[in-house]
Amino acid sequence: MDNLWTKINDEIPTYMTELCQKHNLKCVKVSELKTAMVGRDFSILIAVDRFDIELYYLYKKGDKMIKHPCGSYFAQAYDSKDREHLLKGEGADIFVRNCILITEHGLASKWKDVLDGDKNWLDKYKSSSRYATEKLTSDEIDVLTDIFI
Repeated sequence: MDNLWTKINDEIPTYMTELCQKHNLKCVKVSELKTAMVGRDFSILIAVDRFDIELYYLYKKGDKMIKHPCGSYFAQAYDSKDREHLLKGEGADIFVRNCILITEHGLASKWKDVLDGDKNWLDKYKSSSRYATEKLTSDEIDVLTDIFI
């Protein structure tokens, strides 16, 4: 399946290069529409959708992997500076690429501690209205289960 959305997923490592270098993360393709930025003991998964992206935070707790959809939680901290230097144009592909850029800018400016592996933010997240957990998909289990032990 080679289409616009898989192409955007293939571009994620390029968008995240500086972030990954600065925080010692590695981009790993999880599936045709998912790429993870993997740290020592956590991962931030970016899932591309036709009209948006979603972020998930994954980490191990004992021998179990936990997955939290955290895109809207992170986004509530983003500001107008995080929305600067976006791509010009119209269309769903431009919108999704701009979502990736805003996420990159916002993670870099507001969530450095998360990128450095700090898990203290999880306490505030767990008490927020945005808190949720999800089951891992088979592709996430196959690619990420043993990658950050």
